[in-house]
Amino acid sequence: MRSSKWPCVSESKRILRALPLAIMSGQSSFTHRYVLRLAYHGAEFLGWQRQPNGRTVQGILESTLSTWMRIPVEVVGAGRTDAGVHASNYVAHVDCTSAVDLDELVFRLNRFLPDDLVLFEAIPAPDEFHARFSAQGRGYCYSIQRTKSAFGRDTAWACERPLNGQLLDEMAASLLGEHHFGAFERSGSAETNGMCTIRHARWVRDSDKWVFEIEGTRFLRNMVRALVGTMVEHAAADRGLGQWDRLRKSQKRTESGPSAPAQGLTFAGAVYAAPLFNGRETPDFITKR
Repeated sequence: MRSSKWPCVSESKRILRALPLAIMSGQSSFTHRYVLRLAYHGAEFLGWQRQPNGRTVQGILESTLSTWMRIPVEVVGAGRTDAGVHASNYVAHVDCTSAVDLDELVFRLNRFLPDDLVLFEAIPAPDEFHARFSAQGRGYCYSIQRTKSAFGRDTAWACERPLNGQLLDEMAASLLGEHHFGAFERSGSAETNGMCTIRHARWVRDSDKWVFEIEGTRFLRNMVRALVGTMVEHAAADRGLGQWDRLRKSQKRTESGPSAPAQGLTFAGAVYAAPLFNGRETPDFITKR
């Protein structure tokens, strides 16, 4: 199990002694907005969103930044990930009351963040930028380990069943465009709009790992995992594209298959109108196509 270095009172005091005062303006309104690019291994997080009694990515970032800046800080993320889900290329923003040395921020925070959370870089952003609402798309990868392995089982779904690769490709292609994805939404969700536009969806296969890539304007709760789980179920049973299309258009979660396990899913990046980090925040499979 990874050790969490944060938060604890003694460590907080040590950081305050070691670091210069980052924020001391006395202003009542936020005047500086910064964008953060980071990654985390989700196995020991209860997701992105802060919880009163759980270890979350947002909670740890806010605790660390608040101690460094000596003021309460809220970190806003590009999207919410569930417990056990990873992020290789995540975007968030934070507001400060004074200018911050960003190189110092990245260096110091990485010294005290836990091993399963890393801050890559930070840059200034316009006041109107919002990590979530300014995003025009988000990308995810889902990894399936096709051969037995002693490694990587916490970042992939171990699934050695025979699968119809051609059918997987056809099912992925059918997702492109604007469709109603109610059949792949978490049961009991309060979301009333099931329409999503998918701009990239494909399976990338090699001998021991198959990866599903998807990018779209929005996603429903649990949508990617439900898509993968249902596609794998159909490909294993070789049910045919016609049955898949009927299920997909039913808009009923009870018609689709089980959700794939959380550990195989990774948030791969976000798409913004203007590149933030010379495009490094964009999913690799988008920039390379």
